[in-house]
Amino acid sequence: MTGGLWLAEQLRVHYEYGLDDDFLRRSAYPVLKEAALFYLDYMSVHPEKGWLVTGPSNSPENSFFAGAGRERSYALSMGATLDQVLVRDLFAFCLASAERLSIDDDFQDRLRKAVSLLPPLQIGAGGQLQEWLEDFGEAQPDHRHVSHLHALFPGAQVTPRDTPELAEAARRTLANRMDAAELEDVEFTLALFAGGFARLGDGELALRQLSYLVGRLCFDNLLTYSKAGIAGAESNIFVADGNFGGTAAFAEMLMQSHGGVIHLLPALPASWHNGSIRGLRARGNAEVDLTWSDGALTSATIRAGSDLQAALRYREREVGLNLRAGKAIVVDAELRA
Repeated sequence: MTGGLWLAEQLRVHYEYGLDDDFLRRSAYPVLKEAALFYLDYMSVHPEKGWLVTGPSNSPENSFFAGAGRERSYALSMGATLDQVLVRDLFAFCLASAERLSIDDDFQDRLRKAVSLLPPLQIGAGGQLQEWLEDFGEAQPDHRHVSHLHALFPGAQVTPRDTPELAEAARRTLANRMDAAELEDVEFTLALFAGGFARLGDGELALRQLSYLVGRLCFDNLLTYSKAGIAGAESNIFVADGNFGGTAAFAEMLMQSHGGVIHLLPALPASWHNGSIRGLRARGNAEVDLTWSDGALTSATIRAGSDLQAALRYREREVGLNLRAGKAIVVDAELRA
């Protein structure tokens, strides 16, 4: 039921990177406002927990055991974690956008009330990030989908710095899936694993996923594919997920920008001793160039396409950025200009 929202949130992401208020007013906000109105109507208050949840709901393609029995698995429940994450981001964006545009006061009030009733992300008895509202047993613990980790990547409701317990639970979830003997090596799963480990600051594990993706699941022209046998396919089939997701994960290893922070080299693997990259796009309509040597930052250039107020972080050091549109700053490894 959140498939349309999963697609429509690309409007939110596009705005976060470009900060085009005309695009916000004409495109992103009208579409996402209608999405928010739909979920305000569709969701209901859980009779026991008092949380506002979606339902019927599912975690894409995965299933669970209810109670102690293992004879039958189920797919539908109330308030699957992926739904919670998507709806929370939707409501937060619509609220911030309405405030920015100074419109829809009544709608803002509805959103504030709804946000206060949304369920929290939860950690299961096994230390994993729960995939469902209840701590159900996983019927397919080796499943190729990790939709509930949208909160870690590409979302940002889970971060090592702001939510360390949830970040560790996400790491446990990734480890559990990787340890499963029957986990399918699917191109989008490897890309999601790489992005997740990048967000957790683990460049070595992120690189391991990307190396497998490039080395084992690419045609000679580097287009990624889904292997024969998956979903009944008779031969290897080109699937763009690995290309888009893999390059996104690669970028996340070198620079991340969410939560008002531009984080430099957050997951640099040891084998990438020296290097440079130009033109990485950051949220807030900024662009970043990086150079590093012997595994350490040597210089970074941040160019502001709009007025930019953010924190700039490298390792344990963090400084404030306040750049006017069209201006740039060059910093060293100590983040000194």
